[in-house]
Amino acid sequence: MKIVILGGYGFVGKNVVEELKKAGYEAIPLSRRNGLDLTDYNLTQRYFEEIKPDVIVNLAALVGSLNFVTKKAVEVVDINMRMLLNVYKGIIETNKACILINPIANCGFPGDINLYREEDFWSGKVHKSVLSYGSTRRMIDVLAECYKMQYNLKTINFFVPNMYGPFESTDPNKAHALDALISKFLKAKLENYPTVEIWGTGKAVREWLYVKDFARVLIQTIKNINKNNINEPINIGQKYGLSIRKLVNIITKKIEYKGKIIWNTEMPDGALKKVMDDKKFKKYFPKFSFTPLEQGIEETIDYYKSIYPY
Repeated sequence: MKIVILGGYGFVGKNVVEELKKAGYEAIPLSRRNGLDLTDYNLTQRYFEEIKPDVIVNLAALVGSLNFVTKKAVEVVDINMRMLLNVYKGIIETNKACILINPIANCGFPGDINLYREEDFWSGKVHKSVLSYGSTRRMIDVLAECYKMQYNLKTINFFVPNMYGPFESTDPNKAHALDALISKFLKAKLENYPTVEIWGTGKAVREWLYVKDFARVLIQTIKNINKNNINEPINIGQKYGLSIRKLVNIITKKIEYKGKIIWNTEMPDGALKKVMDDKKFKKYFPKFSFTPLEQGIEETIDYYKSIYPY
């Protein structure tokens, strides 16, 4: 089985490729780093034609912090939509039997609900702070339905919370929030910074998914790819979140940072609460066990220690 990982050299992609190879699969990472620009349709079609993958895991995306997706809103919409349209069209033009797996960031859910249930995905507007990126995540759901309707293309969509773990960027404007906090506090500790500034009030509640757990869900899905009965979007959810302030407390204790924390309340919090319902996940993955948050944080701290200085 040939498994192509689009965005395979990024944060999530590196972890997915690593775990797939450990499990014995032929995982082929593709990105601009090794020649594939998904905004170029002819190039996308050529790669798909040459490889003929059985499964494509689509992790390719232009995304960053709340500040990034606001300041670069047009580029975020334009590039992400071009990539999505080219991926779907490329599959149909080259290999209709290919199965596409999409993680859909939970910022596509309405910004005014506290518990994210799959059936509520379209029940309101996305939060303005993530309008550009969240709207493109909604279009994945639209494309999946349309291509199933016209071409019977099989797509498996997973709604995912914020991910964290090894291989994330050291740039706080690009990294997911938890990794950005860990890398920032570790650097402050090692370089004796007296203060650390955190964006927002710290009141926002988020659910976190250890990136290697996401990879393990993918492996279980791929293992039974031709037999599974997943025909609806599913949350990879634990129905558990905590505030950024509580998260900061855990991180600073693990790192033993003793400096002052400055909360920049002029920067946006985003939606006040993002927690994923886990009812359907338990139905499809009843025996799955998630990595405890503090263990995942410790392993992520060890990763940033291993690549310091940055």
